[in-house]
Amino acid sequence: MIGYNGYFCMIRSSILFLTVVALFSGGISHAQDVTEDKSVWEKLGEDGGIFLQDAGSFFGAPLRFSGTDWLITAGVAGGTVALMSADEEFRDLLGSDNTASLNDDFWDIPTRYGIVSYANIFSLGVYATGLATGSDDWRRTGRLLFESISYSGISVMAFRYVFGRSRPYEGNSEWDFNWFETSNEIQSFPSGHTTVAFALSTVLAEEIGGVWAGIAFYGMASMTAYARVRNNQHWVSDVVAGAGLGLVTGFHVISQERARERGNSSPGTGLSIVPGVGRILFIYRLP
Repeated sequence: MIGYNGYFCMIRSSILFLTVVALFSGGISHAQDVTEDKSVWEKLGEDGGIFLQDAGSFFGAPLRFSGTDWLITAGVAGGTVALMSADEEFRDLLGSDNTASLNDDFWDIPTRYGIVSYANIFSLGVYATGLATGSDDWRRTGRLLFESISYSGISVMAFRYVFGRSRPYEGNSEWDFNWFETSNEIQSFPSGHTTVAFALSTVLAEEIGGVWAGIAFYGMASMTAYARVRNNQHWVSDVVAGAGLGLVTGFHVISQERARERGNSSPGTGLSIVPGVGRILFIYRLP
C-alpha cells in the first residue's frame, strides 16, 4: 500500500526536477534541440517555469472562486457526504476477504497502475525521452503527466492529513475520522491510487485522443478504483473523491496547455462543452 512515504517520494522528485532547472537553466549550453534552436537547459528552464505557473494556478484557484464556484464546491462536498452514508452497504456488496493491496491476482495490475512511484518514473521517462530525441510532443506529454500527478498527489496528502479516515479493513465505522493523523491505517480519504490513476489517464487519453484511448485509459483507472474497494483498502466514497480529484487535475493542466498553445495566459473558467471525434467532453475549468 502507498502511504505518506510514496507521496514524499513524489515531492522529492518535484524538488529534484526544479533543482536541476534552477542549477542549469541559466547555464550556457551549445547542445541544440533537433527541432528548434533551444538548448536542453533552456527547455528545462521553460518547463520548470510552466510547472510553477500551473501549480500556482491550481492551488490558488480557491482564492479566485466566484459565488457559483463555491456553490458547486458545496454541492460536491454534500454529495460526497451523502455517498459516505452508503459506504458500508457498498463494502458488503463489492468487498472481498482481502485486506492487502496486492494479492497475486488479476487486480494487482490496475492496483500497480495507481502506484505513485511507478507513475512518476513513467512520466519522467516520457519527459526524458522527449528531451533526448528532440520530440516536443513527448516532452510536453511527460511534463503534463508529471504536473497532474504532482498537484493531485500533494492534494491527496493534505486531505488525508486533515480527515484521517479509517480504512475499511480496520473494521471501524465509515464515520471514523481521526483528524490530523499520518498513520497509513487512517489515510483512507481520498484514495491515492485512484487519484493517480485518473490523473495519469486523463492526460494520456487527451494527449493521444480518440475513442479507444479514452476507453482504455479511463477503463484502467476505473478498474484501479474498483480494486481498491474490492481489497478493502478504501470506501466507495474514497475512490469517487479520488477519481474526481484526478480528473480535475488532469483537465486543469491540459486546459492550461491548450491556452498556451492559443497564445492565452489563462484558459478561462467555468463549464465548457468540447466536441471531439466520437465524444463530447464536459469540462469545468478552475478559475
